[in-house]
This record gives sequence, C-alpha cells and structure tokens, in this order.
Amino acid sequence: MKTQYPLFAQVALAEDLPEHHLKRGDIATVVEHYPMPDEEDDGYSLEGFGVANVTVEVAASQIISISQWEQEEVILTKVRQLSQPRLLQLEEYLDFLLQKDKSAHKSA
Repeated sequence: MKTQYPLFAQVALAEDLPEHHLKRGDIATVVEHYPMPDEEDDGYSLEGFGVANVTVEVAASQIISISQWEQEEVILTKVRQLSQPRLLQLEEYLDFLLQKDKSAHKSA
C-alpha cells in the first residue's frame, strides 16, 4: 500500500537532491500530488525549503514524514555512539531482520 501525503502536509527529504542544492532532512510543504498506477511511484510538488518561489518535483520514495525522519535521526545518533564490535553485531542483526521481512512478504 502506498503512503499518500495530503496537500499542505510538511515532509522531509529522504535523500539529498544536489541538483537543487537540497539535503536529506530539509523540510517542505506538499503543494501538489500526482497519483500514478500501483506499480509506479506517485509524484509530489514541494515548496518551502526556506527559498521563496521554488517548487521541486519529487517521487514519493524521495520524501518521508517528519515524524519518521525524526525517528531515524534518533536512531542514527545512537548508532554513532556504538563501538566497532557493537556496530558489527548490529549490522548482522539488521541483515537477519531484513531477511525475515523478505520471507514474510513472500508468504503474504
């Protein structure tokens, strides 16, 4: 199921957009939604970014909710505090969880 952002919702960029000089985490407002068929990413027009009169078109996969972005930042802050051996353990555990998710999606 696709995530759909309502008009005028604030969202964060999930990745850098160097062609627009924008960084992951920059916040903007959804001003237009372009629904696409199920197999394609919906499109959005965003405004804001602290720059007047600039509209950027993005795919749904390039934006996330602000709450999700904040949660990811909290997790990344904790990850940066881990020792190298703990980072390796965490990476192994994450690989395990991703495999479980893939298996669950295949059986669904």
